[in-house]
Amino acid sequence: FDAGIKKICRHSQFFGVRSAQKRVEEREGGIIWHAQGSGKSLVMVWLAKWIRENVKNPRVLIITDRSELDEQIEKVFKGVSEEIYRTKSGADLVSVLNTSDEWLVCSLVHKFGRSEEGDVAAYLEDIESHLPKGFRAKGEIFVFIDECHRTQSGQLHKVMKTILPSAMMIGFTGTPLLKADKQKSIEIFGTYIHTYKYD
Repeated sequence: FDAGIKKICRHSQFFGVRSAQKRVEEREGGIIWHAQGSGKSLVMVWLAKWIRENVKNPRVLIITDRSELDEQIEKVFKGVSEEIYRTKSGADLVSVLNTSDEWLVCSLVHKFGRSEEGDVAAYLEDIESHLPKGFRAKGEIFVFIDECHRTQSGQLHKVMKTILPSAMMIGFTGTPLLKADKQKSIEIFGTYIHTYKYD
């Protein structure tokens, strides 16, 4: 029920979630490429709920690259009666990951660095210098990266791997991947989990 309205998955959402469930069981990341407007946020909801019910000590972190997307994700999950913690800063994100209190967290990718704007090359150095001694994110972590072709350049991906080395990463995109993006995205996340696109 989404804000009181019963919703049933479209075929693309159903098969996308089913394919992702198999990957979760195998701990193998990848990319879900569903056309824009096909309901990727609800795919995230169904997959997150399934992970919570079927994985021991699960935690889901949803990464976006724009404030309005961060707000949208928060609203979607609250609409289906799931409490989601929205981080306020890089330090807050590290603090939340360092405890087991929140199972569902959303954050801007820039919070892996020192500010919401700034030098991407400085992110890695900055986050490493602020991690508590012996830091290790708690729980079995699954990271959903929205618009993954935009946010996961080499440097930003290194930041995430630094603080979440054993997390399983699933990239979501609604945009046809251009040759350069496609190669980079597949190298980083793995192969396509499911595609639903227009020919």
